[in-house]
Amino acid sequence: MAGFDLGGLGDAVGGLLSGKGLDGNALQGLWEQVQPTLKGLDTDQILDTIGEWAKNLNLPLVKDIPDSTIEDIKKGAKVPVKDFIKGL
Repeated sequence: MAGFDLGGLGDAVGGLLSGKGLDGNALQGLWEQVQPTLKGLDTDQILDTIGEWAKNLNLPLVKDIPDSTIEDIKKGAKVPVKDFIKGL
């Protein structure tokens, strides 16, 4: 799996990090563009993609993403980014 291409998001990533922490609203908007691409994937593929996405944006993942969050992503349910990113 190649992961999620951030190329089309351009400057949308800029300003997500500030002295006050992460901008959860901006980050949620980016996540809503990524999440539909994960529907129907297996758990490992979802975790790998989330991990790569967070790494590309230099975001801190929570230690353990809840199983219920992964199941919701598989089903295509909307999942808030705060469920797996620290500090939101």
